[in-house]
Amino acid sequence: SRAVSAGTSYYDLDLSEQISGMKPLTRESIDRYSIIVMGGIAAEAVEFGRADGGAGDEEALVRFLRSLNPRSSNAVSTWNPDLIKNQARWGATQAVLLLKEYKPCYDALVDALERGGELGQCVVAIEEAAAREGLGWLHKPLGVVLEEGEFGKWAEIGEEKSGNGGTTDLISGDMSQSNSNGASTMLIDKTA
Repeated sequence: SRAVSAGTSYYDLDLSEQISGMKPLTRESIDRYSIIVMGGIAAEAVEFGRADGGAGDEEALVRFLRSLNPRSSNAVSTWNPDLIKNQARWGATQAVLLLKEYKPCYDALVDALERGGELGQCVVAIEEAAAREGLGWLHKPLGVVLEEGEFGKWAEIGEEKSGNGGTTDLISGDMSQSNSNGASTMLIDKTA
């Protein structure tokens, strides 16, 4: 049996240029990073009903968000613990939605990894599964989790809109302000 090292390696030229000050930092880049870094935790939760791993990825997200300084009028001025927790929940929620929508691709990736596939083989497995299943790019969110009730309420895009700040924007398809007010919630409790 081979030793396996889990974790996320991520490089985004746009985000790199934004962090270095070459471009204004965008919410879209922050959100994209959040989804990717929380993807392993989300996959574990979907597959096993709970996420025991991912502490390193979660800590990477916390460090990243705390390191940000406002560089544009759309930036969050201070990433306090509540905003960080909401961003992590939002990222994990979006990752779960993507994993469910692209399940054949995820299954192909798992199969390639179990066979000891290298990075290129994993990418090919994902791309072949997407082509076989007719899965293309996802251009809008599938839905949101609204702050309603003890655990939140799932709402698909196009369902009746809520008068809940950023939630209304997200339901109509604008992801830029979707989680700044904590409208999304992830139903994973790492302490359970």
